[in-house]
Amino acid sequence: MLSLTSCNEEPDGSNLFSTDDLTIGQMLQQNAELSAFNAILQKCGYDKRVSTYQEYTVFAPQNAGVSQYLDSLYNDNNVRFPHNGIQETANFTSLDVMSKVALMSDSLCEDIAKYHMSGEIFKQSDISGEATCSTLLTGRSISVYIFTDGQYSGKTSLNNNVAIIEGDIEAVNGMMHICSGVIPRSDRLINDQLREESDLSIFYEALVRTGFDKVIQKENKGVRYTLAETEPTNRDGAKLYCPTECMVKWTIFAETDDVFRAAGINNFDDLARKCAEVYANCGEWYDYVKEKGIEISTGTDYENEFNVVHMFVAYHIINGGMPVDEIVYEYNSSTNTTWNFSFGYEPQEYFETMLPNTLMKVWETNPKTTKNLYINRYRQNNTLTDEIGTFGSDATHQIIFSGVQIDRGNNKSKETLNGYIHRIKGMLFYDRQAVQAQNERMRFDSSCFISEVINNGIRGANSAQIRAFCGGDATYDNSRVIFDNGYFDNIVCFNPNTNLVFCTEGNWRAHNSDQFQGWGAYDFAIKLPHVPTGDYELRIIYPPMQRGGLMQFYIGNSPSQATMNAAGIPFDAYANPYENDYFGYSDIPDEDDGTNDYGVASDQTMHVRGYMRAPASFSRGGNNSITDKLTLSDPSDPYSAVRGNMIGSTSCRTEKNYGTMMLRHIITTQRFEQGKDYWFRIKNLITNDAQLGWSFDFIELVPVGIVNSKTMTEDWY
Repeated sequence: MLSLTSCNEEPDGSNLFSTDDLTIGQMLQQNAELSAFNAILQKCGYDKRVSTYQEYTVFAPQNAGVSQYLDSLYNDNNVRFPHNGIQETANFTSLDVMSKVALMSDSLCEDIAKYHMSGEIFKQSDISGEATCSTLLTGRSISVYIFTDGQYSGKTSLNNNVAIIEGDIEAVNGMMHICSGVIPRSDRLINDQLREESDLSIFYEALVRTGFDKVIQKENKGVRYTLAETEPTNRDGAKLYCPTECMVKWTIFAETDDVFRAAGINNFDDLARKCAEVYANCGEWYDYVKEKGIEISTGTDYENEFNVVHMFVAYHIINGGMPVDEIVYEYNSSTNTTWNFSFGYEPQEYFETMLPNTLMKVWETNPKTTKNLYINRYRQNNTLTDEIGTFGSDATHQIIFSGVQIDRGNNKSKETLNGYIHRIKGMLFYDRQAVQAQNERMRFDSSCFISEVINNGIRGANSAQIRAFCGGDATYDNSRVIFDNGYFDNIVCFNPNTNLVFCTEGNWRAHNSDQFQGWGAYDFAIKLPHVPTGDYELRIIYPPMQRGGLMQFYIGNSPSQATMNAAGIPFDAYANPYENDYFGYSDIPDEDDGTNDYGVASDQTMHVRGYMRAPASFSRGGNNSITDKLTLSDPSDPYSAVRGNMIGSTSCRTEKNYGTMMLRHIITTQRFEQGKDYWFRIKNLITNDAQLGWSFDFIELVPVGIVNSKTMTEDWY
């Protein structure tokens, strides 16, 4: 057993190259036009990184661009630190570029170095046309488009400012792209950046009037996290990356002034009147307001949490900073080897907003082509079907509300020091229609309702990025991250020996190709997302396996153990469905001999006994050989959509064998009220076996009206 440790970022000198092949570091040394950037790397020690076996993509700015960028930093008066960390001197702009670099603080050098390096290997063709690419500056990314005019027309654009002048320069330890200048990154807080966006003036005024400009200034928790020497490690003895700080970030969806004007809103007063129209009687559909007996204000007390303008702004803010291509798990050059959605499934994620206990749904249509993102898209009978193996017939699945589209155009999203601003193409409200759109099976991926995972570069990170966080140290398990037990706001640990682990993006049998886990003598509770008031079936997904363990589930209205009640009898994740008839499980046969019902009958038997197959919407990464939607090829044959398609290992629904299969377990059916908190506790009852673990990939909250529909069945996805 090893003690857990945070990542040591100093590269191991034994990894230095000794051959005649050129590393990125050697290329920088030999190119006089890149000498300033090389000096920046030397000041913060990152020159050693680009001279080791660890692979990187490096965006190397030319000297003229470095000089121009440092001038802009030095002369920027709208900053928190004088000259952005550059030592004051007379006639700074007249100095040569190397003299300017000498006056930079080490921390500024490190920030620039990290922002120009990625732990992934990106060719120019990989990133051209993509939305973002990752950097070593934790949680920060670079937006990537194509210049359409000007001197760099047709060249790859980085943050809408810098062009790749010469790309795809191969080194023995990665890839280098020579850039026209330093890639600009915003060091403004999100509220300060909003102030500078001239086309968001009405929204910004509402933000200030409601006091949210002060709320979203927070950028970290101000705590240094460590792990005690007595904490257990992973099963294989490898060290694990442990974040030592916790950043706080935000995502804001903002209407432009043009969107407001199209809705008849020309100024703040017009917006206030519109908010009164929408929210004055919101107790009719907003259960939280009704259950708490809250009086809605239509007056000028805009900082009142339940003033109509305050409610409007609150519903536009998520505690979780996400670039536009990471709001849902998206297919792109970074995820193409692990992206695992099957059979035309369109990613749909749910996020809690700053409006108390409310959800926002984001739905990506055509995830491999147009990749349009819509907020609160509402389809009739979503997650129900009137056909076997499809999402349902078009006639019974009409689009009731297409949703508020997120603008993915060039320069429409802005990254800031503590979050992201995304422009939207329509008016966004938490109205009756938004609530009705949530009358469906809601699948909450753990990476979407644990904000700390979003805010600290963990959600969406792959093994290359985690390895880069650790300076390429091969003694680390780069597929997992471990956390101090006090790291999360909405997780409490009752046993100090609990290990909280996140399996980062990889070829897991997991929704979004990642999952949260508890290891060892785990006993923790997690706060569940709030849902509109109603009766729900609560489910979890799990892998039956030898390391599954025996656990007791509890549900309560607070993190106090005294308020929690056991949910059923102890749950045995070790039990083998092939050896225990109680599951009602049987494999879906591989044969298409006319007798195969593809699991329809056993699905019903399993559900009565508290179990379900895993969804068909995803597979282990690489196994999703069919990514187009299934349709009935022969209306007279109810199985014609799945015949020859949904067999083998094409999805987790059909994955076989103990230790590799996945199941869902129904924990309870009970009433959930929007005005109450619900905490879900998972306690390992076998405390003397440190090899046991629990996978917390996602939960499902399903209205009983969906479960017990008289005219349709829940789809397989």
